[in-house]
Amino acid sequence: MTSPGRARWAIGSLLAGGIVVNFFDRTVLSVASTPLAEEFGLSLGELGVVLAAFSWSYCLVQLPSGLLVDRIGVKWLNRIAVPLWAMASLLTAVASGLGLIVLARVLLGVAEGPSMVGASKATAAWFPTVERSRATALFDGATKLANVLAFPTLAWVISSWGWRAGFLFTTALSLLFAVVWWRGYRDPDEHPRLHGPERAYIRGGGARDAPHGTPGPLRGVLGSRRIWAMSLGFACYGYTINVVLTWMPVFFQRQFGAALGQAGLYAMVPWLVATAAELVVGGWLVDRMVRGGRDAVAGRRPVLLGGLALGATIGCAGWATSPLGAVLWMSLSLGGLAVAAPVAWSLPGLLAPPGAVGVVGGLMNFANTAATTGGVVLTGWLAEITGSFGAPFVFAVVVLAIGGLLYWPALRTDRAPASRTAEIRKALD
Repeated sequence: MTSPGRARWAIGSLLAGGIVVNFFDRTVLSVASTPLAEEFGLSLGELGVVLAAFSWSYCLVQLPSGLLVDRIGVKWLNRIAVPLWAMASLLTAVASGLGLIVLARVLLGVAEGPSMVGASKATAAWFPTVERSRATALFDGATKLANVLAFPTLAWVISSWGWRAGFLFTTALSLLFAVVWWRGYRDPDEHPRLHGPERAYIRGGGARDAPHGTPGPLRGVLGSRRIWAMSLGFACYGYTINVVLTWMPVFFQRQFGAALGQAGLYAMVPWLVATAAELVVGGWLVDRMVRGGRDAVAGRRPVLLGGLALGATIGCAGWATSPLGAVLWMSLSLGGLAVAAPVAWSLPGLLAPPGAVGVVGGLMNFANTAATTGGVVLTGWLAEITGSFGAPFVFAVVVLAIGGLLYWPALRTDRAPASRTAEIRKALD
């Protein structure tokens, strides 16, 4: 069946654009970390604490963000949050001391807390099940595309005008997106270009959860072993990919003596591979499998576990003898993790109780960022005492193995009857 209308894909593109801007804001400190550390005299361990300041606040607001997304909806939450992204970047750009930089990163974590949870919620409301992986890959793939764009762009800006200019650049991007979001995003029940045939296609295809309303039962979410298993599994994924995200520019500079601009180019390649892998395999291929009759949940398990297994090649990157070798291993690892990502992010829209897509996504991202916060600091500490990034990257392999063991039972077939997928396909046909 040819789907009617394209309003939902315009919304998907808007969500993806917001995530790109969101990750520019997050990444700029990683790119600016070396000149910033030199100005303030920071060790690797101290730099790890500064880099983790964003993660601390971002982690703590995940569950409240999920509750707020379920209560007031994505539209208004981002209308409030996006201008705060800009304020946080501006405060960093004008900071005269390390304390204000840490404070600004904490503010950025609070403001960006609803971003991924809100995108997951909006995707569940706007897209039928047979398009859910592509839609999820669109916004989550934007996190990888942002790094393809952010590392070389910010490296050039910072190399040319200093690290403060990088934060002024992200301030301008955030303000621009605030205007675009205010004008462009509407919930499905109020969107002026969502016409009857497309609305029926979305609803008949398994789109779920009104964009806002009465939240689902929090006790049921917190009492579900299955939801906890997939949340902790997602934490293992997030630990590894965020260690790479945060430390990749420093890794190339410290391990191989690369200049800042050169490190930005090295870092761009793995994220480009990850973007392509997520859109093609984690998005298009998974949707094709579901259209072909595979169960919407159980059919995702081999893709997710295979992605985590390929992600374990990050252990080889720390022992690479050349920057090109490290780029190769990082590309394989991030490609695998990128395949797993849209599968993981689509699970709240498939498995959450009614009215609780946001809170399940918030719990997942809470576990993710809690692991990330510890991982960023632990990586800096291990790299400092061992003199290389080999040990922290090998430890990330162990974390990924634990994640696979958690996801295996969480996506077992007996909890995901194939009749559900068959009913959805019948409605679409």
